[in-house]
Amino acid sequence: MKHLRKWAVALVASLSLGGIAMAQADRPLVYAMYADIKDWDPAIAASTEVILLSNVYEPLVWYDSKAGGGSALRPALATAWSVSKDGLEWRFTLRQGVKFHDGEPFDAAAAKASIERTKKLAKGSAFIWDNVQSISTPDAHTLVIRTKVPTAVDLIASSQYAAYMVSPKAMAAGTDWFNQGNAAGTGPYQVRKWTRGQEVALERFDGYWGGWKPGQFSQVKLKLVQEASTQAQLIRSGEADIVTLPAADLVKALARDPKIAVLRGPSWRNTQFLINTQKAPTNNLKFRQALAHAWDYKGVADKIYEGGASAATGLIPSTMWGHDARLKMPRLDLQQARKLLEASGLPQSQWKIAASYVGTSEEYKNSLLLFKANLEKIGVQLELRPGPWGKIWDDAKRLDSAPNMISMTWWPTYGTPSDWLIGLFRSESPAVFNLSHYANPKYDALINAGVAEEARDRAQATAKYSQAQQLLIDDAAAIFVADLQGRVIHRKSVKGVALNPAYDAVMFYGLSR
Repeated sequence: MKHLRKWAVALVASLSLGGIAMAQADRPLVYAMYADIKDWDPAIAASTEVILLSNVYEPLVWYDSKAGGGSALRPALATAWSVSKDGLEWRFTLRQGVKFHDGEPFDAAAAKASIERTKKLAKGSAFIWDNVQSISTPDAHTLVIRTKVPTAVDLIASSQYAAYMVSPKAMAAGTDWFNQGNAAGTGPYQVRKWTRGQEVALERFDGYWGGWKPGQFSQVKLKLVQEASTQAQLIRSGEADIVTLPAADLVKALARDPKIAVLRGPSWRNTQFLINTQKAPTNNLKFRQALAHAWDYKGVADKIYEGGASAATGLIPSTMWGHDARLKMPRLDLQQARKLLEASGLPQSQWKIAASYVGTSEEYKNSLLLFKANLEKIGVQLELRPGPWGKIWDDAKRLDSAPNMISMTWWPTYGTPSDWLIGLFRSESPAVFNLSHYANPKYDALINAGVAEEARDRAQATAKYSQAQQLLIDDAAAIFVADLQGRVIHRKSVKGVALNPAYDAVMFYGLSR
């Protein structure tokens, strides 16, 4: 009887533990994001939407920073690809048996339509397809892309923006349909519900071509949590599984928690403060140059980012090809800054500027407070304008509502230095990300020449890009602040989290609890 009782107790305990394990496995993964989804259309989205895009949609090719065999590219919706000897024609063999979330088949016609629609809309990061001359479909599973000049189309096809394959039905429904919180990709997760300003609920797509294994997450919640301190509280309590926002001082505290892991690694992210070159008083070159000499580059990298960044040299980060450590950068020199202010010809009554920044970033705020203190020493008044990214971005696009300076953290569309150079500073009208409103024909010509050389001669392209960067520095189009270290903070119970500099996102398909 005693043994029977022990067996019964053991059985109940076993069932209870099994139930707990099942409950743990079924519990959604919770990712705390600091900005809501602004643009739902994959042909247009070009910012923080990447966390959604890269889990709901797929490109033809994935960039894998840890891939072997001499290539960082691996199959996604294309299983193989090749290029002609003249570098002008790329042939992609497409994966068969793939379905979109709405049941439509993925084939060469859908791939062609996705790229051509992005080119036609010409928004967001559509410029990545500028060199494409024609797209043809010899059969249902072959896509041929011909370019005007030799172009690394395989790398472009791995882009984290503007390269996703989209259901023909969804494309026909149009941008308004997407922006109601709708999506139709081939990725492992599909959108179940969007509660604006609160969360996006994702669930696994049972028809996913990659299949599913026990332990993978069936549900993911992207919760909007704009405050860094709140994100920290949620991950400590276990209410959030992954966060990315907490400032340097909070990260140190979180790293001491035995249940939390702080994953660090190389990144292609960097940060700068763009200076409006068309709005007084920063439309004055010497005034802008004075601002560049009032910034404490080393102090910000060492004290504000506390080891999570290094002072920048130019626009292209040190982890990306095309970086040039020999560029002549300004340094903190308040005496020189004062001389430039006096040489600007502007009366001191006009030495007043405003800087907008994402209010949830302690690094932005503290960097600007340090900057403000330096400016006060030379007679310049700085007004700080914190706010949400969406409003800051919209205001900065128009000169009538734009500030003199705006915070910007950049990561590339795909693995090329031209992304920074084109996206942030090449002349554009209307403005999208060129929030300095910078327009310099010599700069544009250098960038265009560099892009034409990328696939043929990287050394020549790098030389053009170096000249272009020196122009930006000399024209004081921005304060180039820091190259950032990659970082993801997660509960240790979540396994499989990895960093990939090519995607500013966490891929949920490879995770388990």
